[in-house]
Amino acid sequence: MNPKLGLQQSLKQQLTLSPQLIQTFEILAMSTLELQQKIKTEVEQNPALEIPTARMLSIEKISAQENKARPEDDYSDTTVYEPSYRSNIRLSSYYDQDSADRNQQFLEGALSKSQSLQEYLLRQLGCLRLNEQEREIGSLIISNLDQHGFHKNPPEKLVKSGSRSLLKQVLPIVQSLDPPGIGAQDFRESLILQAKADNLADEDLKIFTVLVYDHLDQLRLNKTKEVAKELKIGEETVLMLYQYLKTLNPYPGLQYSNTETQYVIPDLFVRKVDGRLQLRLNSENIPTLTIDPEFSALTTNLRTKEDKETSAYISQAIKSATQLISQIQMRSETIKKIGLELFKVQHEFFLKGPRYLRPLTYRQIAEELSLHETTISRAVQGKYIDTDWGIIPIKELFSSALQMTTPGDNEISKRAVMEMVQDIIANHTGEKPLSDQKIANILGDKGIKIARRTVSKYRKALNIDSSYERIT
Repeated sequence: MNPKLGLQQSLKQQLTLSPQLIQTFEILAMSTLELQQKIKTEVEQNPALEIPTARMLSIEKISAQENKARPEDDYSDTTVYEPSYRSNIRLSSYYDQDSADRNQQFLEGALSKSQSLQEYLLRQLGCLRLNEQEREIGSLIISNLDQHGFHKNPPEKLVKSGSRSLLKQVLPIVQSLDPPGIGAQDFRESLILQAKADNLADEDLKIFTVLVYDHLDQLRLNKTKEVAKELKIGEETVLMLYQYLKTLNPYPGLQYSNTETQYVIPDLFVRKVDGRLQLRLNSENIPTLTIDPEFSALTTNLRTKEDKETSAYISQAIKSATQLISQIQMRSETIKKIGLELFKVQHEFFLKGPRYLRPLTYRQIAEELSLHETTISRAVQGKYIDTDWGIIPIKELFSSALQMTTPGDNEISKRAVMEMVQDIIANHTGEKPLSDQKIANILGDKGIKIARRTVSKYRKALNIDSSYERIT
């Protein structure tokens, strides 16, 4: 074999995503809160963008906007879509001072970062009289704690073998800091540490420790008599210690978690008004963006060769701002189109509730809108819809199907079956709770073909205990 160096040409087709297309996908997948933060960042960085404090519209323009044809939003059996709550809705063509104030508020109001558990503990550690080595080991222990206040790695691995005796001295000091129960291996040890901090009597502490390590499951099932019999103590003592246990926090570090609270802002509203369903896109929480006319006018004064760089910068800023405005508009239009399709398919759900949710896939909506499935997936990701049945993720309106055995009905949605499982368990009046197999049999009698393990999966998803654990 004689290896040679040479050049070869080949022709192939390859799809390359431009940065603009990637940003379009990113904005489409953003929730309203994420998009607000994106807009805030862009307005701060791009001088071509502005959020107008007022919008001057002539009477003719307002009238034209009012008379402009819009898609059919009412699928009732009565009249055409005429929102009776028009006076309570701020149309996008009106931009009054209240809207400007809200937009300015979200730009100026940055979220304050809460104090983390580590910061809180280190500040307490700094107030103690410790030498340099003790303070260093204490800081190591604190940095090794997770969000619950428990050790991520065994403390012995944090120091060399020669410093382990000092580690044993400093660990109780860290465990004595507020909140009680931090610096433990798990929630059980945390409960014991909290009991010690409350100066529980030695005899009671011994029984409490046994309860925490060996009998929590029995206590959760209210089997206090069996526990008292096993420990050869009075049931009153077990009940007293169990009630005390309920007052403790098994995960003390969570109250100092620096994870930001995620608030839900619905992107769509579907409400029944006067017996008719009405769909509305929530556009009030996304500020209107425009190109700053004063900034774009600067290019007219730049005519010398020395101003080429400045002119290029202004042009690029305007181009970037125009793309962002277009991408946000495309996001709104896509969500509105998906909402209209969901409005058609899930009409009975919006009127009657979760049990009437129809089977639906991303592919079905994608085919109706001539879009790709991934576009639908991105568009509903992190988005919510406000209905008469609560605020729910839009993706929950998409549900897989189960086969029906009754004539005339071909399939039923997974969510509808879950609702039926919940109702069957809640309305059961027998002495013994229904097992998963019995629930499957009841559903089978209603024409729903379902396996016992599927019922078990749905029950767990509903946070309902097994029949054994539901015994009181």
